[in-house]
Amino acid sequence: MRFEDYYRVMGVAADADAAAIKQAYRRQARLLHPDVNQSADAHASMARINEAYDVLADPQRRVAYDGVRRRHQALQQATTGAGKPAEPELPSDWQQGFTYEGGATAGRAGQGFSDFFTSMFGRDAKPEPPDAKPERGTDEHVKLVIDASDAIDGAVRSVNVRGLAPDEQGHRAVVVRNVQVRIPKGIRAGQHIRLPAQGSAGRGGGASGDLYLEIQFKDVAREKSRDVHEQLPLTPWEAALGGDVSAATPAGTVSVTVPPDTPHGKRLRLKGRGLAGEPAGDMVLEVEVVLPPSTLPGARAAYEVMAAAVGRDFHPRAEGEP
Repeated sequence: MRFEDYYRVMGVAADADAAAIKQAYRRQARLLHPDVNQSADAHASMARINEAYDVLADPQRRVAYDGVRRRHQALQQATTGAGKPAEPELPSDWQQGFTYEGGATAGRAGQGFSDFFTSMFGRDAKPEPPDAKPERGTDEHVKLVIDASDAIDGAVRSVNVRGLAPDEQGHRAVVVRNVQVRIPKGIRAGQHIRLPAQGSAGRGGGASGDLYLEIQFKDVAREKSRDVHEQLPLTPWEAALGGDVSAATPAGTVSVTVPPDTPHGKRLRLKGRGLAGEPAGDMVLEVEVVLPPSTLPGARAAYEVMAAAVGRDFHPRAEGEP
């Protein structure tokens, strides 16, 4: 969805006061009046001016809009700073932190609003005319956070999607739909799932836009390329003595050989045991040594025996000691 810079449309600075905004609106309205301007795009330009004024002349709407504008400017600075061109499109989470508790706009006679305006402030004031020109709906972008197991095994998940569609009176309004999505095996973080015709509804009978789901992984498991990173909890004796332990991988449970004296934080790599693909990724297991609580039966006595046996020779806080 495209961002609308209402200050640029009105030709005023972002800190312009109410009087300056009203003066700019009157000036633009005179320039675009049909008796003065008979160009083909004058009507569309006037609609943009009306929309901008409806936002900037309303203190509550202006505060809400300014918050979205600041976020959009920060995104532009980040992308241009990284050597990428600034994008007029809004990020998928552009409404995060957005608050507007006012009513839907009353609008002006004959005026329809942009999808950007309607997404922020409610439904269009004017129903869609029956002879409206077909126009494709906007694409919607949503971030979908999944577990690594969803990518390993595949899954079906539901996601709430905010978009635009005509209500019972024919007004274009914000609606929230629950969409089922099938997550394919082997999907990676940053990849997109495209669901055709699941975006905002079109105008005048036009086709709906598409829905793009950007995959992200929870912090519990980190996915890089096709490698899967997981924790491997070990008891102190498993880490010290070594041995074979079981671990879950995308291909099923496998036996992992733990070398003797394996320290906490060591990474064990299982080649080809990550996500499927060409080539398949690796499974990277990060060792987590878990101490039995001293409240377990016999645990305290075992710690005391260990302290007596090796306490004189083991000093982990001393410089140069293991």
